[in-house]
Formats: sequence, C-alpha cells, structure tokens
Amino acid sequence: MRFHERVLPPLPLFALYCALAGSFGLILVPLSAGVATVVAATLAALAGLFLYATSPVIEVEDGWLRAGGAQIEGRFLGELEVLDREEMRDAMGPGADLRAYTAYRDHTARGIRVRLVDPRDPAPYWLLSSRNPEELAEAVGAIRVGS
Repeated sequence: MRFHERVLPPLPLFALYCALAGSFGLILVPLSAGVATVVAATLAALAGLFLYATSPVIEVEDGWLRAGGAQIEGRFLGELEVLDREEMRDAMGPGADLRAYTAYRDHTARGIRVRLVDPRDPAPYWLLSSRNPEELAEAVGAIRVGS
C-alpha cells in the first residue's frame, strides 16, 4: 500500500496568505503603479512557493514512513490511532509529550498517532496531521504488520 500527501493549507487560506504578501506591493503605488504591480505579484508568488515548500510531506512506501524530514522503518512502528479534532487538540496541548516527533499543521484538524517500539529512539510516538487520517492509518498499518 502506498500513501502520499502534502499537508498544504486549504485553498482559501493559501490565497489569503498570497494576497496579504502581495499587498505589500501597494506601498510602491505612489512611486509607480507598474513597479507596485510587479512587486506585488512577485511577493504573492514567493509567498505561495514558501507555503508549498514548507508544507510537510507524509509518505508511506516500501516499508518506510516518511513525514517532514524524518523517516522510520515500519518494523519500529507500534500501536496506531486515528485522532479526531478534539483528540488532536489534546495531543498537541495538555496531552503532549515534548519528546514526540510531530508533523503538525493547525489548519489540518485530524491526524494519527503512531507509537514507536524502537528502544533506541527517544521519541515515544509520531503525531502526524492529515486530511485523510483513515487512509494514512491503513497504509501505516500495512507496513507495520508486514514488517
């Protein structure tokens, strides 16, 4: 089983960030409307590229789970749970373990928690945001059981 997801902000929020960045070009309108337009378009495009580049990618493939800049082999994955909005809020707030690895985005309200069984790893679990946590859990479960 394969899973791939880039955890981008929702389209309205993405557009708002780009528009906000582009609005800084309005400062240059008194100097030149043409320059202001070019600067605004450039800032909006750069904001979009930044949001895309900094959005974590979650991938399950070839017996590995990759999230953000980290990866772990399926045989080191233990208990798995799908978290709804309230459970995710608790996992990132009062119920958080600061040693845990997180690939979390607040605009994505649901996700999964995967406990680790590697005694050498200081992280007790991985907490991952996902728009499709059930599908992600199924893919992670397949590499966990298959390892």
